[in-house]
Amino acid sequence: MTDCVMRLELVQWEANPEARRSPDVGAHLRTCDRCAAALAELVSAREELLGSDPAAQSLAAARAILARVAERRRRNWWRLVVPLTLTPVAAATMVLLVMTRSGLSPAPPARDKISGAAMYVAGAVRSKGALLVEAFCKRGESVFPIKDGDDFVKGDRLRFAYTKDQPGVLLVFGVDDTGRVFPYYRDDALAGVSAPPGAEVMLPESVELDDHHGWERVFALWTPAALADDMVRTAVAEALAAGKGDIRQAASLPVEAEQVSFLLRRP
Repeated sequence: MTDCVMRLELVQWEANPEARRSPDVGAHLRTCDRCAAALAELVSAREELLGSDPAAQSLAAARAILARVAERRRRNWWRLVVPLTLTPVAAATMVLLVMTRSGLSPAPPARDKISGAAMYVAGAVRSKGALLVEAFCKRGESVFPIKDGDDFVKGDRLRFAYTKDQPGVLLVFGVDDTGRVFPYYRDDALAGVSAPPGAEVMLPESVELDDHHGWERVFALWTPAALADDMVRTAVAEALAAGKGDIRQAASLPVEAEQVSFLLRRP
């Protein structure tokens, strides 16, 4: 145990090309089950957060990976509560929080592959089978979880993940403070993505934020079958009308779906 490799050293060792890796660490990993198991966990976290991104070798990336592993281990601290029979009133009372590490935000889509993201809503105990949505932002070489209401800037890239024990469709989109609706996975329509059951399932693409200034809200809606585009847009219009046009007050939509939303400030 006393000869085991420090986790930060281990994640940096793994990110290096084969020729630059310390042979001593490699030899230790072949004989130490504890460090080999830790390495497997770190590799999984790196691939989830950064994929093949060259920033994976930076110290900031290494720390983000370690934070991701630690976050998984203390998962019981934070949970996104979305009751199976979510009502608009109940959803509106939810307060969105996240494991803190920096700020972030979404807007109209530009696509690019990145990894990773974690968003949680703090509340009571997550109902069995209820939807859990996660989201991370990549800004430069930094990757960090979303915190509701923080500042996000042009070029920030968001990616989403979900946990759900039933198959369905997950629709993720943004609405800004002018009432504009921005589909995240198709430019021409609000279209959800197939969401097979699973834990921490990453959605296929990231969303790059534009130069909007003001407020935006991101909605994630889970349904057993896809919702019609016009039905969702009507629900957005009704929610805005109920909130007197203020997207900050439109925390949920009057539509039959398990849903969550979080607010983004775009200074």
